[in-house]
Amino acid sequence: MMRKIILLIFILLNSIYSQIGYVEITHPIYNYLERMQSMHFISNYNSFEVPKSRKEIVKYIRKIDENKNQLNYIDLKTLEDFLVEFEFDLFNSTENYYSLFEDTTNSKLLNQKEKFIYYYSDSSTFNAFVKFVGSGEHLFAIDNANAINKNSSLFTFGAEIRGTISNNYGFYVKATNGLQFGDKELASFKNSLRYNYKYNSDHDSSKYFDETIGYFSAEFDYVKFKIGRDRVNLGYGFSKTLMDNFAPPMDYLSIQLNYSIFSFSFLHGKLFGSTSYLPNAAAGPQRLVSDKYIAYHRLGLDISRHFQLGVGETIIYANRNIDFAYINPFNFYKSAEHANQDRDNSMLFFDIKNNSFAGLMFYGIFIIDDVDFAKLGTQWYGNKFLIDLGVTYEPFPELFPLTFGLQYLRIHPYVFAHRFTDNNYTSMNYGIGTNIQPNSETFIYDIKYKPNHRIELEFIYQFSKHGSNKIDENGKVVVNYGGDILVGHRISDSDNVIFLNGIIEKTNHLIISAKYEPFKNYILTFKTDIIKREREEVTEFNEIITNLILSIRI
Repeated sequence: MMRKIILLIFILLNSIYSQIGYVEITHPIYNYLERMQSMHFISNYNSFEVPKSRKEIVKYIRKIDENKNQLNYIDLKTLEDFLVEFEFDLFNSTENYYSLFEDTTNSKLLNQKEKFIYYYSDSSTFNAFVKFVGSGEHLFAIDNANAINKNSSLFTFGAEIRGTISNNYGFYVKATNGLQFGDKELASFKNSLRYNYKYNSDHDSSKYFDETIGYFSAEFDYVKFKIGRDRVNLGYGFSKTLMDNFAPPMDYLSIQLNYSIFSFSFLHGKLFGSTSYLPNAAAGPQRLVSDKYIAYHRLGLDISRHFQLGVGETIIYANRNIDFAYINPFNFYKSAEHANQDRDNSMLFFDIKNNSFAGLMFYGIFIIDDVDFAKLGTQWYGNKFLIDLGVTYEPFPELFPLTFGLQYLRIHPYVFAHRFTDNNYTSMNYGIGTNIQPNSETFIYDIKYKPNHRIELEFIYQFSKHGSNKIDENGKVVVNYGGDILVGHRISDSDNVIFLNGIIEKTNHLIISAKYEPFKNYILTFKTDIIKREREEVTEFNEIITNLILSIRI
């Protein structure tokens, strides 16, 4: 009885004092919540859309805590770590927080508290938390194809500030700078450097790089608003089909509505289109980047564990100002595209999830990029579909955390591409969603295991088969099989396509990773990528790339 009274007091406190903001998509809480949902400890969790707000995550942590007696030892210890990290959000307490400049307990920096440079709380009026973020990373590659070894080192440092104003408004800013030493091509294996403007700018031969994300958000009982810049994941499984981490962070505004079994999400964001240069004899070439935007909305129905359903649309448009037809969250984009003279690239998608049996989760996503019902069953290039099917299984939930995952992707020719180059599903020529090219199929096997609450192991094997376009020695497409996201159907191309027709490429990609957090906010990561790519049965790429990373957040 006393425990229930204490829990009620904590809940009441949180309704008065709460943190507004979102938790980054790379946070381990998301894998944990997916496992808890799979094992029926929580319900109504929408893993299709990430990131989640701190309020929403705290709601699930509370539910898990109520049933903690049913958790295995490692899951229980992991929960205790999250109770420390989200202590202020849960209980309006900072007892297990450590401030570098204002600690009065004589604690050493290597402790198990949640660490900050500084934090401040003024009842429900204002609170702020400041962290230093930094990392040192070394990459080592063995290039078997060319019999050479490569090394590269990266050092990143910066700060993040998050806070809440008047209990309903939040802000977040994270700014980092970095320096790279060694082989620059190897360093570009990391997505964050591949598209980084400062790192890759033609007029700057330095090896500096930087990145900034930040947003302002407002959260009320049933609605959330957000405007700013960060990353969004949309999809299930290891490879997110609609939005993943391969393109640059996005500036966007979003609205989310949640009531009972219904949810509605809307997003309008800015992307980067094609790049060109305007000659300027006095100042040098002027870089021009075309305007490009994406809109997304989804209606979700969480009917039961047996049936979670979502239906939504995305649309890409470019080379004009923001279109009010797509700022309207409740518009039907495909019809609006027709009214806009059919200049844009729309997609319709359906997603479904089933968790009838504890520990077993099924999901599927079906994307219609374009379709002509009169030509269904033919080889017409314009019938473009993507099929994403997956399952996760927890074989020993009572003993220890072990998750098996299997995902299958079938991407038809020309999916994500468009006849107008700036309307393809990319930003800076990098796919917004999965990094798998059209005219491909992929099998992904994923095993996650935690031998200890501070140790995470993961093994991923990905096999892809791709029908690529035929190109000449100058890189020009000679025969278009619909295998390049940057090359849509052209007038001269055949109207008939066959799945996996083209120059066959096979890719085997094995990822082995281990994370260890000996003290809270100090993380050691070891990761190895073994990649072998064959083109027409001839090995073109064969490398082993190893990363060793020390990350600090204090």
